[in-house]
Amino acid sequence: MDFKELHRITREDADILTTFVRETAERAHVRAAVVGISGGIDSAVVVKLCADALGPENVLAVFMPVSRTPQEDYRQTREMCEAWGVRYEVVNIQSVTDVFSGMLIQEGDDPLQLGNIMARCRMIVLYDKAKRDGRLVYGTSNLSELLMGYMTKFGDGAEDVTPLYDLYKTQVWELARIIGVPDEIITKTPTAGLWDGQTDEDEMGVTYLALDKALNVMEQGGSDSEMAGAAGITVEKAAEIRAQVSRMAHKRNPATRPDVCVGRN
Repeated sequence: MDFKELHRITREDADILTTFVRETAERAHVRAAVVGISGGIDSAVVVKLCADALGPENVLAVFMPVSRTPQEDYRQTREMCEAWGVRYEVVNIQSVTDVFSGMLIQEGDDPLQLGNIMARCRMIVLYDKAKRDGRLVYGTSNLSELLMGYMTKFGDGAEDVTPLYDLYKTQVWELARIIGVPDEIITKTPTAGLWDGQTDEDEMGVTYLALDKALNVMEQGGSDSEMAGAAGITVEKAAEIRAQVSRMAHKRNPATRPDVCVGRN
């Protein structure tokens, strides 16, 4: 079976997404956006799309570090926002993370528990800013992360608008070059910053390029062996990816509800 290769992002695609950002704000009768900026590629792309679509004066980028956040991330996020004319705020969430961690984290818990707490604390900050200023929260999850469930439900997976919903991670890198994201952000190793030395690809056990190729074939109805052949991975890894996508469906979909209208008969 012949499969379509991953679409190469063009200037036209960038213009379509810019229009999408602007029109979603207009439909919601707001003129401003708030984005959580992290120093990673996805948030940088969304901030720049919002600035291009709504005007930089109408975009608030909120950087929400913890104690171990690298100083490089402070510099990079600040310099991007200054260059683009976007309003920039820093809200350190370490103290509130400590409170929730003290309440909830137990010895032997998966480190992801702490990551979920941090992500949900950041969500609270963004929605507080949105409510105060009449903004929409523009999310930063891409299709690779959404399919794999590589985000926190009601954390970084909570947003009013998801501009990167149809873009695999490798396509986000292509879009970044087109819209003018700095090279040092584009070439930066993707990490959720959950612990020292943590990277997305190490945690998932596959590169984004291979993952995206496998997901692309899977979404076109390909088998595990066809996914493996396209991505250069083992059939076992392809099956693992497919199973993960299935398990994580609840993160992408609205809350499950009854199929029958109980109480309306």
